[in-house]
Amino acid sequence: MSSKELKTPYYMFYADEFIKNYKDLENSMKAVYENYQIAYSFKTNYTPAVCSLVKSLGGYAEVVSDMEYSLALKIGYAPQKIVYNGPGKGSMLEHCLLNGGLLNIDNFRELEQVCSIAENNHDKKLEIGIRVNFDIGNGLHSRFGLDSENGDFQNALSIVDKIPNLQVRGLHFHISRARGLDSWKNRIIFMLKLVEKHNLDNLQYIDLGSGMYGKLDPELQEQFGDTPSFDDYANVVAWEMQKFYSDKLIKPMLITEPGTTIVSKYFHVFMKVLDIKEIRGKNFALLDGSFHNVGEICGLKKVPMKVINVNNGKKYQDVDFVGYTCLEQDVIYSGYNGNLGIGDIVEIYNVGGYSIVDKPPFIHPDIPIYMLLKDNVSCIKREQTLEDIFAPYEFVAVEAQ
Repeated sequence: MSSKELKTPYYMFYADEFIKNYKDLENSMKAVYENYQIAYSFKTNYTPAVCSLVKSLGGYAEVVSDMEYSLALKIGYAPQKIVYNGPGKGSMLEHCLLNGGLLNIDNFRELEQVCSIAENNHDKKLEIGIRVNFDIGNGLHSRFGLDSENGDFQNALSIVDKIPNLQVRGLHFHISRARGLDSWKNRIIFMLKLVEKHNLDNLQYIDLGSGMYGKLDPELQEQFGDTPSFDDYANVVAWEMQKFYSDKLIKPMLITEPGTTIVSKYFHVFMKVLDIKEIRGKNFALLDGSFHNVGEICGLKKVPMKVINVNNGKKYQDVDFVGYTCLEQDVIYSGYNGNLGIGDIVEIYNVGGYSIVDKPPFIHPDIPIYMLLKDNVSCIKREQTLEDIFAPYEFVAVEAQ
């Protein structure tokens, strides 16, 4: 299949570049602390082909719902390589616990469930992780995990200690809006202080969540400014682990849960220009995709893009690329200057994070995904049909009385 044959709009996943990026992160961390493990964030982009590729690279699955947990099993992940996080776990919590998954409880309700399962399975040795909450100084008052300052974390440890066949195997921490090196250093230092304070000498893993900067296209790099490299993160986070555990017999696994860090840059979306018009001195180019296909980044930053000219257009100044939806906020890119014509293709970069999983079938069915791997293009998700969208609905004759 040639990319020239593809009908817009569609996503392209550049798998070879994704693989290199994945290995670069892994190699940077392992060079400093060998017992490092990537657990890929399914919620960021749970396209099965991507998740399967991560599995082939030795990555774990990080999931936050029964749906994602079941998807990981369907792809072939053993429960022992699934990290189950999130505040609203469903019935698969029990499957994860009984089958050796890395279950990180978020609240006392989940802890009560775990205790009940342990008491009903006296013959099994069960293990859990605890998500902890502490202030790393980024100004966000997170609602997740157990407070390490008000006694909740200590209370949880005490509850677990009273159940003979249950023990704490790991600690988990994650917080948003904290990609800088100082934030990551605060994460690991505080976690290691908890280990020391509570004599948690037998931990199997310390999970620091996600939120590292990934590699950026030049246009985004200019907008973000200086950002840490994978080596920079390793020299802070992995180094603190190495230093703390250098003289200890048990060296727990260091886990991070990258999503956008490893996948965003390697998805592009291709859209066609359907129309160009001027309204009160302002130019608008209508595309056959929407801002949903790009994700929230197009409302926060100027996304990297290029126009592939296929027809004889003309020079324009200050063009807004807008989507097909009937929403005024459906602006994909503002301020384009250059040659443009109806039928041209607009290629938008860095759309692999959240856009695919967070897009509703709004007005139009969802679009296909193709993968480029070793110079071969294959379809990894077909275009959605009307039947796909309306399969859950009941088509019944309803008449007003």
